[in-house]
Amino acid sequence: MKKIIALFVIVAFVAVGTVVFAAPAAPKGELTVTQKMKSDKKAPVKFSHEKHAVGVPDCKTCHHTWDGKDAPKKCSECHTGRKSGKKPNSKIAMHNKCKKCHKDMKKAGKPAGPTSCKKCHKK
Repeated sequence: MKKIIALFVIVAFVAVGTVVFAAPAAPKGELTVTQKMKSDKKAPVKFSHEKHAVGVPDCKTCHHTWDGKDAPKKCSECHTGRKSGKKPNSKIAMHNKCKKCHKDMKKAGKPAGPTSCKKCHKK
């Protein structure tokens, strides 16, 4: 019985280690999200990926199409400056995902990011 438990612990340890080390490294420092819309005169949004990675329970919360294998795509790779099919443009996608999350976190009494134009789009 002890051998089975020891074997199970070793297999579990190797499996978890493989998943952790196989995942692509998250970007460090501040990231910049730029709109691809000619009409948008707002400054790009800068945010810390590291802070978001700590506060968000799962990478797929933001990277909703990510399969977990290769590095996730940038938002702008799918959400272009124009509406394409069922995909919202980049501005609508960011407001629906990011701003909504910040508002929901604030409503829940948790630390939250900004929700006003000038606090996200700093010049």
